[in-house]
Order: sequence, then C-alpha cells, then structure tokens
Amino acid sequence: MKPMPAAVIAALGFLLAGPTHAQSADHVVRAMPINAHLTAFYQGRPEEAAVGPGPRTWPDLGAIFVGVATYAIHDGDTALVYDSFTDTASAQWVRDWLAKAGVRHFILANSHWHLDHIGGNAVYVDSLRIATEATRRTLEDKRAAIEAGTEEGPPAINPLLTPTIGLAPESPVTLMIGKVRAMLRPVAIHSADGLVIELPDDKLLLAGDTLEDTATFVAEPQTIPQQYKALGEMRGWGFTKILPNHGHPAVIAAGGYGLGLIDATRTYIRALVEHAKDADFQQRPLASFVGEALKRGDVSLWWAYRDAHANNLAVVAEAWKDQPTPVFSAP
Repeated sequence: MKPMPAAVIAALGFLLAGPTHAQSADHVVRAMPINAHLTAFYQGRPEEAAVGPGPRTWPDLGAIFVGVATYAIHDGDTALVYDSFTDTASAQWVRDWLAKAGVRHFILANSHWHLDHIGGNAVYVDSLRIATEATRRTLEDKRAAIEAGTEEGPPAINPLLTPTIGLAPESPVTLMIGKVRAMLRPVAIHSADGLVIELPDDKLLLAGDTLEDTATFVAEPQTIPQQYKALGEMRGWGFTKILPNHGHPAVIAAGGYGLGLIDATRTYIRALVEHAKDADFQQRPLASFVGEALKRGDVSLWWAYRDAHANNLAVVAEAWKDQPTPVFSAP
C-alpha cells in the first residue's frame, strides 16, 4: 500500500511527525507458517479502539494500521524473501528467524518501489536483490528524497539499498529455491513497476500490493482500465489461493484468499472510474463500493481503509474529471 501524500494526511486531520514509539507493540513481527516451504511474517492491524491519538507517519498509515505481511520461500539453506517491511529492525527479525531455521543464502525480491516494501532492504546488503527494472530505476531516482525523509515524510530510509537486478516488463524469471519453483512475474497492477511471485506447484500467488483486503490503494488512477484488464489476465494463470501483503492475518495464516479477492478488486476500481463524475462521488463510503464482496466473504471491512478509500475517491475524481468514461471489457 502506498502511503498517502502529506497533503491528504493533513486534510484528514493527521499531523506528520518523526518516528515515534507509541505504536511499538504493533511492530512486533510474528511468523505464520503457510506450508513446509513458505512462511508469512506479519505486523500490525490493530483494532481502531487500540490506536490512540497522536502523530501518524507513513509506516503507520501505509502498513501498520492496515496490517502488513512479507513472505519467505525457503528450502534447505536458501530463502527467497519477498519484501522487507518498513524498517531494518523488522527485516532483521525475519532474517534471524530464517537463519535459525538453517538458511544461509538469501535472495531478496521487492514487489515494487513503495516505501513500506523496501524499508529493510539494507539487511540484505550481502544478498542478490531482484525487482523490476522500473523499481530499481525509480528507487535510484528517488534515493536522495527517501534517504532525507522527504519522499513521504519521516522516518527516512537511510541508507537505501536498491535492487541489484532489474527485470524487464513481460520477462518472468523462474528460480529454484531448493526444490521449490518460484516464478517472478512483472505486472503493471497497483503501480507500473509491480512484481508478483507465483508458486505454480502450490497454486499460490504472492500478490504484493496488486490486491488488498479491504480495497486496493489507488496509486496510479490514470491506468485503472489497464490494471482492470491485467487483473483479469492474472486471474487465469492457474493459482487458486492468494497471499497479499496487506490482508487479514487469520485469512493469511489459513492459507490465503480465493479468486474472489481479484473479482472484488476489479469491481472496486471499475466502480471508482464509472462513478467518478457522480455528484456525491467523494462522499460515498467504502461499504457502498464493496458491499457485494463483503456478502460473499471475499473481503472484510477494516477501519483503516476508510482513509485509503477517501484518498482513492480524491485521486480518481481528479484524474478522470476531464476524461471520457472508459468501457471496461473482459477479461
């Protein structure tokens, strides 16, 4: 999930400030084994009543309040780690856990450039680091701002460790992690530089931020029709379970979401564009967009997504106000 711009945070009544330890309990990492060679690591998702008043930072809004997971595919002495949390302490916890399990060789894959996915990259300074070429290039271009804490506000990520290998669009790569086959697939969903990991033998997709529960964060509203089509194509790859980076911990621990999460996401982003010119568009609550998905059990209504939804309404209304409403077609 991409943190909201500082101007949006201010409009919501939040004060942007430096790092605080007020929510430190929510940064506790817990390991959730998915199967013998896949482990989820999870932080955050506190109940609304447990979140006190005070300043908010991008890790709070983009990760901790909505809940954030990273994943490790591991077999024998090798692990492929998918994203590195918001900070080096959390990333080090994951690396130490894997080391205690016998891992000696690490590969890091970043799902995309947004800060809540690359904050702990420095823990893997001795490792092969993979992302799309667009992620690698974006992080290099934004290095000064990220290291200064001005890209999304503080805290800074300093030093910023960027990927060593950049994958071209439409250039999936298959890695063998021991005996486990992992397909790294570039996708232009959520952000143009996305990278998801398919485990075809498990029929599992590690989805990064391409999918979220309750709703996707719209980072690039102008490309929603293309994202809608790409989501439909992704649905047909053959996986049956989905593990997003932002989702309900109980669903993740139980093995993941069904394909209905894709359907819910497509319905949501399509409705945003198709209703962007409605008079009451920016006053419509999140539940009015995801009601059917809630009834089916494809998503749950989580409090922290109210602000993400408000951001989505604002950016979609701005992006599409002077554009003709597109025709959405299958897939």
